[in-house]
Amino acid sequence: MSEPRLWTGGRVFTGRRYAEALLVDDGAVVAVGSETELRRSAPTGTERVPLEGRLVVPGLIDAHLHVGELTRFREGLNLTEVRDRDDLIDRLRMWASAHPTGAIVGRGLDLERSLNGRWPLGSDLDRAVSDRPLVLLHASGHAAVANSAALAHAAPDGTPPVDLDSRFGRSADGSLNGLVFEEAVRWLTTLAGPTEPPGALVRTLDALSSLGLTTVAAMNVAPEELASLRALAAERVLPLRVRVYVRLTRIRDFRPEDLRPVGPPGRFRVVGAKGFTDGAFGPRTAWLSEPYADDPSTSGLAVETDEGLAEALSAAHEQGLAPALHAIGDRAVLRATRLLGPYLRRDGGALARIEHVGLVPPAVLSELGATRPALIVQPGFVWSDHWLTDRLGAERARWAYPFRTLADHGLLLAGSSDAPYDPPDPWRGVRAAIGRRDELGRSANPDPKEALALEEAVRLYTANAGTVLGDRSIGTLEAGARADLVVMAARDLGQAIREGAAGVRETWVDGVRVFPPGGPA
Repeated sequence: MSEPRLWTGGRVFTGRRYAEALLVDDGAVVAVGSETELRRSAPTGTERVPLEGRLVVPGLIDAHLHVGELTRFREGLNLTEVRDRDDLIDRLRMWASAHPTGAIVGRGLDLERSLNGRWPLGSDLDRAVSDRPLVLLHASGHAAVANSAALAHAAPDGTPPVDLDSRFGRSADGSLNGLVFEEAVRWLTTLAGPTEPPGALVRTLDALSSLGLTTVAAMNVAPEELASLRALAAERVLPLRVRVYVRLTRIRDFRPEDLRPVGPPGRFRVVGAKGFTDGAFGPRTAWLSEPYADDPSTSGLAVETDEGLAEALSAAHEQGLAPALHAIGDRAVLRATRLLGPYLRRDGGALARIEHVGLVPPAVLSELGATRPALIVQPGFVWSDHWLTDRLGAERARWAYPFRTLADHGLLLAGSSDAPYDPPDPWRGVRAAIGRRDELGRSANPDPKEALALEEAVRLYTANAGTVLGDRSIGTLEAGARADLVVMAARDLGQAIREGAAGVRETWVDGVRVFPPGGPA
């Protein structure tokens, strides 16, 4: 384990209070307090680490991201910078030329930003690539467009599976137009093949450590990705703590031995199972109680059946896994709350949780207040979904991402990015929770009454997230906690939040420096 170290000469934010110095030994926080007290109690041979006025904060926790998908996004065809339809076609042709074999899957297609809200169709993609499958994922991950070769590969007879037929877009003549939604997206993207090689997963986790992250919750993990992460844990090469939520719809595919901890204690653990109840605001598949303001023909989609979800949740519970249900629209949040009802008791482990909780009008808030699941929020969506008022109407958008209201009702909120479907930078999320508007003054819900204070926003990504994951030894720097910490260039928390990831100087896990790499043990 790590050697004893004493950080002095700066400021320490424990997650609850401020102190002058921090003493760490054997991978844990021994004491935090005044420099005089800690110098007196430090054992002989303790290394003295001068902070030179800098700030130390608890290691940050992302309670919901997708490690495999983020890896493929980072190392594959990234469409976030597409300017218009012609630019999209040019980029696809260039990628196909540089990668002449295999199916192509692009990620990050943002219609609102680059395509005036209009989907390209399969026929558009055929202009770029016609000799092999091509699938482009919407930025939300809840919709996609496929070329003719991809559709033919997935459905050789031209007919999708009966249970997915309603998830395929069609032209006026009834033929498939290339658009796919929700469950059909997950079915179609099996074309992408298995998860990235283990080395690529490590590169992703290393990049996350540079942001100040020390723990990540990997969501919706399929058996193939779980096998890769377990192998990395067994080889003791995971730079961060990884908490896994396996894919709920495949719960029967996981063996008991797949779910056991492996590697150094506390570094890797399977804690839950995650399923879907609806889609996302972007492709208008989030399930609403009333139609969309900008498309009254739809109120979104209910994903999976109640019976299927209830059966899978029961099976997960039998395996000792905490339930997590994706729910963005107000109708879906109510649905998730009902489905989680049998699993809401708090027994010290990971908590039953609802992911995203995008729209919470008063009636839904009342139900949440009565049942009290943990809520996993993505403050960065407040900025990214700046077009949401048009989609929902101003009256409903007032109840989008209402963090202050939720917190004031005593609900436990934990922060996350949902990367790669939003940037993985936790500091961006902290700033969005505090300021609500982005640098251009845009916001999904700019109401200043929904802003959080600086310390509250940081706790979303520290102590609160640790509690949700069932591990109170992470997310704080109080005595007894794991020595997961971040050294910032800033001298105070406000400055640290403003500087964000650019101000991260060091990241430590279990008292060992993981960023920059090659640090002291």
